[in-house]
Amino acid sequence: MSRKPSFANLRGTATPPPAAAPTPRVKTAPAPAPVAVSAPSPEPVPVSTRPVSREGRKQIAGFFSPDMSLAMHMLARRQGRSLQALMAEAFNDALRKYGESPIGD
Repeated sequence: MSRKPSFANLRGTATPPPAAAPTPRVKTAPAPAPVAVSAPSPEPVPVSTRPVSREGRKQIAGFFSPDMSLAMHMLARRQGRSLQALMAEAFNDALRKYGESPIGD
């Protein structure tokens, strides 16, 4: 099993060249659907492709400098916590600063 490279290796790296444009695909006519003579099936059960750990949660995203990203990842690593946990702590601190109740995780 390979190890993840150190975040320190990210500092000063150049951005990779842009990927080549994909080749256009030729559209073909769809094949006719087969005719089935069977009893109607019951309603399909919806299947969620979302991981259970994300159920009931909303994503909050932002764009930061590479230095900020590196600093936050390094801090998370040193603290033995996830970046998401550090972000939740920062958001709760901001809520407290402006007189709102902290939410938790």
